Amino acid sequence: MLANNLSKSRCPHTGVVNFFSAAEPLLAVGSVAEAHEAAGYAWRCYVGVEASGLAPDLSLAEACLRKAIASAERQARPS
Repeated sequence: MLANNLSKSRCPHTGVVNFFSAAEPLLAVGSVAEAHEAAGYAWRCYVGVEASGLAPDLSLAEACLRKAIASAERQARPS
C-alpha cells in the first residue's frame, strides 16, 4: 500500500514537505506547505484524481494527504 509506505523530505529553501513512494523515490506523490493566505497548511495529492485541501496543522494535513493517496489506490485497483 502506497499510503503506508511513504518517505518525506522537507525542502530547506521553501519549507515544502514532499512525499515519495518506495516504487518511485524521485517523483513526489504529494506535498504539504504552509498556507500563507490562510491559517494552516495546504496539502496536495498528485496521484489518481488530483486532490487538495487546507488543514489547521501539519499533522492533520499529512493525514489528509495519506487518506487521499489511499483513496486513489483503491480507485486504481481492478475490480
